[in-house]
Amino acid sequence: MAHQVFNPGPRSFQAARISTFFSALRHTQINSNGLHKSGCSRAALRISAALVALVLGAVAAWSARFTMYPDGISYLDIGDAYWRGDWHNAINAYWSPLYSWILGGSVKVFRSSMETEFPLVHLVNLLIYVVALSGFAFFLETFIERHKKEASKIATRSQIGIPVWAWYVVGYSFFITASLSLITISFASADMGVAAIVYFASALILRIEKGETQPLVFVLLGLALGIGYLAKTAMLLMAFPFLVVAAVAHRRHSDSFKPVALSAVVFLITVTPFIVALSISKGKATFGDSGTINYTVNVNKVQFLIPKGPGMKHPVRRLNNTIEAYEYSKPIRGTYPLWADPSYWHEGIRPHFDLKRQLQTMALSAAECAWISFNVFLGLHVSVAILFLYLISPRPSASFARALRHWILWIPALAGIALYTVVVIEPRYVGGLFCVLWLVALSGVQLPQSHASRHQITVTVLFVALATGGIAVRDIWRTSHGVGVGEKNIATPECPKVAEALLANGLRPGDKIAVISDWLFPYRQGAYIARLARLQIIGEARPDIFWAADESARVRLVTEFGNVGAKVLFAHNPPQVGTDWQRLAGTNYYFYRIPPGTSLPPSKEQRP
Repeated sequence: MAHQVFNPGPRSFQAARISTFFSALRHTQINSNGLHKSGCSRAALRISAALVALVLGAVAAWSARFTMYPDGISYLDIGDAYWRGDWHNAINAYWSPLYSWILGGSVKVFRSSMETEFPLVHLVNLLIYVVALSGFAFFLETFIERHKKEASKIATRSQIGIPVWAWYVVGYSFFITASLSLITISFASADMGVAAIVYFASALILRIEKGETQPLVFVLLGLALGIGYLAKTAMLLMAFPFLVVAAVAHRRHSDSFKPVALSAVVFLITVTPFIVALSISKGKATFGDSGTINYTVNVNKVQFLIPKGPGMKHPVRRLNNTIEAYEYSKPIRGTYPLWADPSYWHEGIRPHFDLKRQLQTMALSAAECAWISFNVFLGLHVSVAILFLYLISPRPSASFARALRHWILWIPALAGIALYTVVVIEPRYVGGLFCVLWLVALSGVQLPQSHASRHQITVTVLFVALATGGIAVRDIWRTSHGVGVGEKNIATPECPKVAEALLANGLRPGDKIAVISDWLFPYRQGAYIARLARLQIIGEARPDIFWAADESARVRLVTEFGNVGAKVLFAHNPPQVGTDWQRLAGTNYYFYRIPPGTSLPPSKEQRP
């Protein structure tokens, strides 16, 4: 596969789609109720908006096809373990299984090569994006039907809200922002799948509130929430607000709790098998350790990859007294065992409550939420648009009160965000939740029924859409040109070449290697290369200390690496190398073969 870089450019296909879309909008006529009459039918508008989202998602996935992030390596390793029946390494208390199942199955079915494995991951991400887009379309249709009834009510008071045509434009703009700017389709994680679950569950909640009492609706709600847990552990706790609001919404139409109990039963049936398997594997009752580990790391300040603390059952072994170096050859298999199963290395460390640090963590989380809302390339255009429409309203408080009436949507969304604030928030965790909240906030808008109000709404909606498209194209261009990413912590197209060179120099899949690296990921791509070559990293040394150490200390360390099974020592851009160091594929990656019982060559020379 040729490593061609895709350049979307200002006159690309997706830009043409956006231009055509907005050209059609200019011919849309609005009647006194804010509903479109002709020129751009509802179906055509819906399809056009969805196509813009689909095209942008596809181009974003294509532009990032050779990139990879640390999480993706672990998901791929665990997926392989599931599909080969290696349950010891498959059942994992940190990484939820659903995304691994999908990736592992894709790798097995398509028999991906070193050249195609990372692009295959991005193809899977695109398919999950399409599922999320379908879930959002279902949610938006249900949301608009509810909003149309409310629009008819305020029309009797000579007021208007957001018209139907505008909901399609701004709704899909919110989806694009949440998916491509917050979650990002290029990142190999389960977060896009979680967003799909949030959209689907929110739509079902609206249908329950509407009065739909068919058992299928409640079965689907329980199943969706259960699948959400299999995608990400946090969804186990986030499921409860959804079930509670479903129960309250259903009580408006019936005194029976049986339908919501059905949802709860289906949810439990879906999550119980994995919880039981996980509990047996860990030897204790647990539904996952990701929350506990992230709490100890972010609140109690425990180091993530080399944890230290009282009660540790499996401390990472330090090799050398002079050079900071560690080995972790057993018992976890995987490309990088410290990241493959953090729950094993953190086992025994108990979280403890610290009020000062807890408040600091929550303050940082609140700042992160503000950053999401007011960052120019994330949610600033959305926040400005909503605030503008509120501020030009004769009674902003009335608009806010109207939005609050959508409590069945904002309560679960805010509960999910609040859950993350206790530990840590990243934009990709809460992208879907923010998308729902943006729609709820916009639903409160009510302006005087006038030509000026319609004009202000139209201009605001088009501003959101144009800003969304511009930001998406800008991000795609940056990804395709390597701007802002480079070698910092993601894989690049040279990784397959280096992996092939390692195998060409006598290594075989399953061999063990040691690396000279700072926590492996920042400015180092050892894990990505090892994954493609199916090698296992079993030790690491800090580069600054290693290269500054005297010859005897380095000799002892390399001998220790060899004693625990490492066949080569792998380094990126070393400041100086001996004559036995070999350069790989003309890149800045080098390796030194560790013969049993031997050490580094005594002579040094500057690398070429």
